[in-house]
Amino acid sequence: MGRPILTKAQLQAHRTTVPGVQDSVWSPLYDSQPYAAAGQTQLNFFANPIGTGTTSAPGATGPKTDADTNMVSSGLLAKGTEFYAEGLELLFFPGILPVREAVALANVGQFADDVWTFWRTGWLRLRIQQRDYILDAPLGKFPSTSRLQVVSATQIAPAGAATATSTVYENTYAALGGARYDIVPTYIYSNQSFGVQLNWPAAVALPSGVDGRISVRLRGYLIRDAQ
Repeated sequence: MGRPILTKAQLQAHRTTVPGVQDSVWSPLYDSQPYAAAGQTQLNFFANPIGTGTTSAPGATGPKTDADTNMVSSGLLAKGTEFYAEGLELLFFPGILPVREAVALANVGQFADDVWTFWRTGWLRLRIQQRDYILDAPLGKFPSTSRLQVVSATQIAPAGAATATSTVYENTYAALGGARYDIVPTYIYSNQSFGVQLNWPAAVALPSGVDGRISVRLRGYLIRDAQ
């Protein structure tokens, strides 16, 4: 029988680019940076593109890479690209691992404590040009659409009476749930300045004392000039 011969019309329907027109792909914009263990009062996202700033990717050093952001220009879209935004989410990663051994009893649950401390405070501002399109609080209103799915979480105390200095084996994890944060579809044009700002009235320290990491993800379609 063999494979069917594709017609020109069928091929045209599946071309990724057509010279002289624009194409669109689902390609959220994202940016990441550290959350200082001692806290801070403001963080600005989408301002430092690839090759600038400092990476916050675990184990990495040097300037930002694709692991941190997909921005190629500071605070705006490069010429020939536009963005159709539909929603926004925050991803917060504590600096400590969700699975730990030999943990002092007084420090049990620090992963969950860090997550709770971050989510219950602050406010978010999405600004395009000089206009605010999102101004909402607390940061817990912007849950991630993906998270670690934990099958079990256990804390096993040693034999005998436990004290604050007792060592336990801990497996704990926490993430914010809830409906995704959708926005009225907003179109960002090429060379139009935009950014996401996280704010706190006072620095909020993480209980673990370890720096965390925040990623901001602006969900939507990237519109590009065909090449």
